[in-house]
Amino acid sequence: MDAIIAVINLGFAAAQAEASSRRGSAGMLLATVRFYRDFLRPEPTTRAEFLTAMFEEGSYRDRSGTDVWGGSLDLTSDYLVRGISRSDDHAALQLDLHLLDSSGFAAGVFASNTQIDTGARRDAELSAYLGYVWSEGDAWHGKILAANYSYPWSQAGSLYNYDEIDLEVAYQDWVRVALSFYPVVRRYSYDGDIIGVTAESAELSLQRPIFGRLSATAGIGYYQQNGAGGSGYAYWSAGAAYDWGPVSLVVSYVGASSAANALFYNAAVGGRWSGTAIWRF
Repeated sequence: MDAIIAVINLGFAAAQAEASSRRGSAGMLLATVRFYRDFLRPEPTTRAEFLTAMFEEGSYRDRSGTDVWGGSLDLTSDYLVRGISRSDDHAALQLDLHLLDSSGFAAGVFASNTQIDTGARRDAELSAYLGYVWSEGDAWHGKILAANYSYPWSQAGSLYNYDEIDLEVAYQDWVRVALSFYPVVRRYSYDGDIIGVTAESAELSLQRPIFGRLSATAGIGYYQQNGAGGSGYAYWSAGAAYDWGPVSLVVSYVGASSAANALFYNAAVGGRWSGTAIWRF
């Protein structure tokens, strides 16, 4: 986000069946990690930036009628998604490349290093997405996006790959609402079997300039897994962001309710500081 919002900033699986069972329903730790840039999300990480970038580029497209290529590269101290760490409390390097054409069609790819579990090897999260971005004057912006997330080198194979559908609306770049639906996420049932269930999440993000290029950011969200034994939890973040040309620096405090531990065990954060540096091109 241009005026950065510590909000974005999504399941994983355990490296082995035993490790996975310790982590529980890791299958849905994934959910969004879009680039941070302007599009607020209760968390700091990268793919949401793509959203704001598209909004800005969408406004330019409306005026010029040309296609726009863009992207961003970021380094974050912890890859956090909805109060869940996807890098096992380690730093992550992330890249986004996208195209927004003159009709509002958007498509792109996203990549980040991940670590499923403390005892697992390093892995990568790869995502491809497409959707539509629109604007109503200078105040209202929206987008609908479908994405696939995969972990090609995970020791769990494709078990925890998942799809996601997002609808996001922003007003004057300071308040944003996001609704997400996940057709199939996998988790362990009470009898130890792996089952596929649906899931949803909703987020509200805020961002306001406080002095010069410095902005205050905040976000809150709720994630729900359905099916037998399903449950949900709340997550939030608060922090500050500083924009310097194409570079943004974000510091935020991210947390999740205790109910997150029932789904993700040690991957859930009770409360943690995170820092992210983003370069947009």
